[in-house]
Amino acid sequence: MNLVIDSPYNYKPYPWEIPICVAFQNGKEVWKTIHRRGGKDLFELSEVLLPEAFEHPGTYQYVWPLLKQGRDSFWEGKDEDGRDIMNYYIPQKMILHKDNADMKLTVASIGGTSIIQVFGTNKQQYITLRGKPSNGAVFTEFAYQDPRGEEVVSPMIRKSKGWKSYNSTPNGNNHYKTRFDLAKNNPDCYTILATVLDTYDHNGNRLITDADLQKERDDGKSEDYINQEYFCSFNQGIEGTYIGRELQELANEGHITKVPYERELLVDTYWDLGISKNSMAVWFVQQLGNEVRFIDFEEATGRTFTYWAQLLQAKKYLYGKHYAPPDVAVKEMVGKGQIARTRLDHAADVGIIFEIVEKCSFENSVEVLKGLLPICWFDEEKTAVGRRHLEMWGRVWNDILQKYTDNERADGNNHAGASARYAAISIRQIGLYKSTSRGYADEDYDYVKKHSNKYSGL
Repeated sequence: MNLVIDSPYNYKPYPWEIPICVAFQNGKEVWKTIHRRGGKDLFELSEVLLPEAFEHPGTYQYVWPLLKQGRDSFWEGKDEDGRDIMNYYIPQKMILHKDNADMKLTVASIGGTSIIQVFGTNKQQYITLRGKPSNGAVFTEFAYQDPRGEEVVSPMIRKSKGWKSYNSTPNGNNHYKTRFDLAKNNPDCYTILATVLDTYDHNGNRLITDADLQKERDDGKSEDYINQEYFCSFNQGIEGTYIGRELQELANEGHITKVPYERELLVDTYWDLGISKNSMAVWFVQQLGNEVRFIDFEEATGRTFTYWAQLLQAKKYLYGKHYAPPDVAVKEMVGKGQIARTRLDHAADVGIIFEIVEKCSFENSVEVLKGLLPICWFDEEKTAVGRRHLEMWGRVWNDILQKYTDNERADGNNHAGASARYAAISIRQIGLYKSTSRGYADEDYDYVKKHSNKYSGL
């Protein structure tokens, strides 16, 4: 086609960004760990997404932690000078159709058309990525995303021989840190870690000055926050989370590693029972001496206890007891003429016999969990999703007060947090098992035989 556009459009990369452009143009997978307000997303739009969409007809994903972030920051966002990003940085003659509901742009390209669409990954939004063709994808603030979104897109990109570009500020020692470290040793990747001391404008002035950082301190931001957001520290406790720091310490001490299932030890399960579309989260735990071993984690949405009974059986663990919160015994509303039943009853119908966890306030249960964590071990692979939830599990941010409140954030990470709290409460209540083999006293074996061996495969 005869359409000619300037690329990039109304955007000039900073001198320190030029090597990133060169690496991407040379076919490298780019990983950018750049401080807050470092201009990551304008770079991705202007230097990556738009040129690729114009030069190579195809389908491209712009992936955020949440759809709302994509709408606020990109689709309806403004730059620091108050200009609309969509209007100022995208040539309007390039746009053929704009679908506001799905945040999807159809744009003209050389030899055809391309689609650029915004997606989210958290709160299971990554499911909408399934089945979508992909010639390239930008994963922005990847440390805050559900990595399953990237797992969905990657096979399609391999098939199309496309590309991926990642950026983020750190978010503790989570999946992004692992992938970033791997990329540093991969010759097919380009990595950059840029703090406020490394980024500057076209006149050589720092993007974020010492005076800017002092204003953040004056506004009540902690040194943890500043080190993480502006000095790209992976070693800080995740700001606003309940146990982010403790999990980081466990990782530093080697407690997140391969933790195999021990056939001579019973497996207890600890459940948070979501309702309707809420997730149900389950931790699988073994104990040996003074070690509490989180060997597995599962979650699902909208599933019946029949599904869970089948899942338990498929794992072929030898189960001990299954623990659920007190509300498992609350009778549910039913239609006229029907007898109200509890979820305790529904679970028992398929052989899952729950023990009810001792009541404990939210605040106290968090403290109990913190106290237990130093003797906990997590399997690196099987608990990866659950640990990501725990790393992100935190408090609500108040935009007006510019600080975290005392209220728990109901963002999907809280289910894994709840089931971990129930594990801590129950272990504190019954105490650590004293034996070094199966862990339970002899009188418990009748319980195991009666209720749990149907799930063990024995």
